Amino acid sequence: MAIRALIFDLDGTLRVSRPTWEEIFIREAQALGVPVSPEKRRQMNRWIHYFWASSDQLRRWLRQYGESAEFWVAFNAERLRRLGCDSACSHRLAGPLYDRLSHHEETVRDVVPEDTIPTLKALQAQGYRMGLLTNRREPLNGYLEDIGIAPYLEFALVAGDIGVWKPAPEAFLKAVEAAGVQPHEAAYIGDNYYADILGAQRAGLLPVLVDPLDLFPEAENPVIHRLSELPAVLEKVNA
Repeated sequence: MAIRALIFDLDGTLRVSRPTWEEIFIREAQALGVPVSPEKRRQMNRWIHYFWASSDQLRRWLRQYGESAEFWVAFNAERLRRLGCDSACSHRLAGPLYDRLSHHEETVRDVVPEDTIPTLKALQAQGYRMGLLTNRREPLNGYLEDIGIAPYLEFALVAGDIGVWKPAPEAFLKAVEAAGVQPHEAAYIGDNYYADILGAQRAGLLPVLVDPLDLFPEAENPVIHRLSELPAVLEKVNA
């Protein structure tokens, strides 16, 4: 059957950070003398996606550190190791990197890419039911209205509210239920291969990966680099 509903991820899909925290981290790490090769950077980015996909390591650190500074220092140390730093290097630089990154809090902006709203508007006009499923912990509290995408979404589910997190299939099934369709009639569009794509696939939805950096060449599902490519994918799927 044809795709009737589109469910979107939020962070990294409908909105992005500019500059990205990854870009800031790389710049500050290089300023501290850390060599960064394209392949090591790619490996680090793939690990970051895996880490935030409700990984065992994430859950263990949250139990151990909560959301304290120690959590982020440990996160920095692991990123440094992924870039090729040995244990001594990562231990020595993780704290200073935390301090340097904290100075950028006011410089990072939430940005809705310029093609996002025109694409949502076009898809809405084509009759798709559209909603959102995000792994955020806290309620959105008007955030979608503030960034201008609320008029195109019929519902928005927050993992912290519904008590289940991507990639658990139950999270996607709750979104499908909110959309009023069957799983095979819905597509999930997100940028995290481990949380969004594998989770949606297990729940029976069509997963569409937003992968601007080509981090996941192994993906066998539809892949786009920017949201404006989505209508062409849906046209092909529904042909």
